[in-house]
Amino acid sequence: MVVEFYRNRKKSVNLLLILSGVLVLMLLILLYSSGLISDRVIAKGIAFSSIASVILAIIIIKTLISLTDKSPLIVLAPEGITAKVTAVSKAAGLILWEDIDDIQLHKVGGDTLVALIINNSEPYSAKIRKKLSSMALEKDQDLHIYMTASVLDINAEELFDQVNAYKKTASSL
Repeated sequence: MVVEFYRNRKKSVNLLLILSGVLVLMLLILLYSSGLISDRVIAKGIAFSSIASVILAIIIIKTLISLTDKSPLIVLAPEGITAKVTAVSKAAGLILWEDIDDIQLHKVGGDTLVALIINNSEPYSAKIRKKLSSMALEKDQDLHIYMTASVLDINAEELFDQVNAYKKTASSL
């Protein structure tokens, strides 16, 4: 039996609206800092707001593109879990149940993340390093792969419960 979790369009659109609002704010800071609104040029304001604006624009474009993707973001299968909700979880690919030591909830900022603690980290670390070349991963340590439920139809606690229950049933097979 395979369990799939899909994107919640309403949550994704709300996230887009928030990001767009922050982008507009950054553009206003850029206009103010460049002297178009005031008669002063503020170099630090220009640098900060232009970098933040470019990053936000990229995130908004990627989010708009991802809205067209109708595939499941998390798939629980008898062999393991596949997730596309964070860059690291996407890069890791299929994570086998026998490689998952523990599953935990972590509160990070305003989000709650489901953390998969991987005991056999080398095959996953190699894939993550290959796809995310700037990722620094410690050797010979448990690998933590985080998943967010911020764009899913369920919350993090429900995702945590379902992943734990599925792992128990998959391990007993």
